[in-house]
Amino acid sequence: MRKTLILAGLVLAASAGPAVAQTAGVVQFVAGDVKLVRQGGTEREARKGVPISVGDTLLTPAGGLAQLKMGDGAIVVVQPDSRLTVAEFHYAGVEDGTEKVHYRLEHGGFRAVTGAIGRTHKKNYVIETPIAHMGVRGTDHESYYFPAGGPAAPDGAKPGAYNKVNTGRTFIRTGGGEVEVEPNQVGFVASAVDVPVILSSMPGFFNHSIAPRNARPSVNPAPDAVQVAASRIEQDVKASDGESLVKARGKPITAGEGNGKLSAFHVKNGDGSTKGASGNGMMIKGDDLKIANAGGAMLAGKNVVDWGTWKGESVSVNGMATQGGVHFISTSDPTQNLAALGPTVKMASYSYTNGMGVATNNEGTVATIKSLDVKVDFSTQQVTQYQLQAQAVGNWNVNGSGSVAAFTGTSGIALQGNCDSCSGGSMGVAAGTAHGTFVGPQAEGLITSFGLTSAGKSLSGAAYLTRPNP
Repeated sequence: MRKTLILAGLVLAASAGPAVAQTAGVVQFVAGDVKLVRQGGTEREARKGVPISVGDTLLTPAGGLAQLKMGDGAIVVVQPDSRLTVAEFHYAGVEDGTEKVHYRLEHGGFRAVTGAIGRTHKKNYVIETPIAHMGVRGTDHESYYFPAGGPAAPDGAKPGAYNKVNTGRTFIRTGGGEVEVEPNQVGFVASAVDVPVILSSMPGFFNHSIAPRNARPSVNPAPDAVQVAASRIEQDVKASDGESLVKARGKPITAGEGNGKLSAFHVKNGDGSTKGASGNGMMIKGDDLKIANAGGAMLAGKNVVDWGTWKGESVSVNGMATQGGVHFISTSDPTQNLAALGPTVKMASYSYTNGMGVATNNEGTVATIKSLDVKVDFSTQQVTQYQLQAQAVGNWNVNGSGSVAAFTGTSGIALQGNCDSCSGGSMGVAAGTAHGTFVGPQAEGLITSFGLTSAGKSLSGAAYLTRPNP
């Protein structure tokens, strides 16, 4: 009876007037010297049972944490060495569209099992970082932000914003685009202008993330919220518009979704020009998608590489609308440990063979890959040369180099060069990126994607390269 009366009192208070409407939740428990900074700047010790108000900021030390229970039933665990502000919160006990929560993550991370807010009105759940916004579709998620120029991120992680989904779905959005994150995936973006991507592997710091646990605080805005959330997130919860908010564990494959390891595509800028781009592990979606220019390659008697072009009425990559087709290339036999390759493959040269890939310009004209050569020093883990020559109206000639980690990761390596006849018949500067994944137990092959821009025109493609006498 006591719990019921307290809950009812909090719900009524939330709609009674401005003086109490700012209450958002309560501290369930803390570990370490956790501080609570009020909106006016006053600081106090965060202890079990202390209410959390809109504008309050939780500061956790290294090795410390705080677990909150929000008024809508959500559980939030502020991870060690983090700074999280409850910027907005409103919940009057009903999902009528007025409910809203807005977290501002300035450093570190938090894990949340969402409550009522965001379950029906998805846009009302917002996570803000200095470089990106994140949202949820009814979920158990973990969000982190490590600023560039700040303290080193744990486990050697790159600076940027991360979002991992344990159950449900989330998205990361910047000025560059948006990516949806499915269960057991991690979305990442390095800056406010970059396109968010899905990481190909789980950053190590997620292994140390602290999960919510049940607790019985002195003030309890939502009794047994952990059990309620756990049962809810295993069900197929639907929004008022009929969209499924929660999917079963594991990555679902839906109609029109590409799952190529590497992708290359064209996007149209606001001025009508185009940009060529490539990416690793990016999400491809669209209406009535069909595969064109399909092909494959064998290694040791097995078909281990597939490529092609997704074509349809409306194709998007990581939430960005594309122009023309989207090229993809994937392998079922990626090299597992590049650092453990035998001494005979410490220095490797890979070359393109005609017909082992596809490329187009921004108008959809099929391009000719005249040559594509990649040299890799596995002893230093460096791509020492990436040289591409291609023809599609203009003649493209670009070079690049960089670390193997960048090449096989989300950032790719930079390409620079020129395009003859791309700029009104004269020579224009060309630039772009390239990504790659090595194929076979001894890196016998290499799949790669590339995207280039010159004078408002673009070229993109994907290809399979091999090394002689592997």
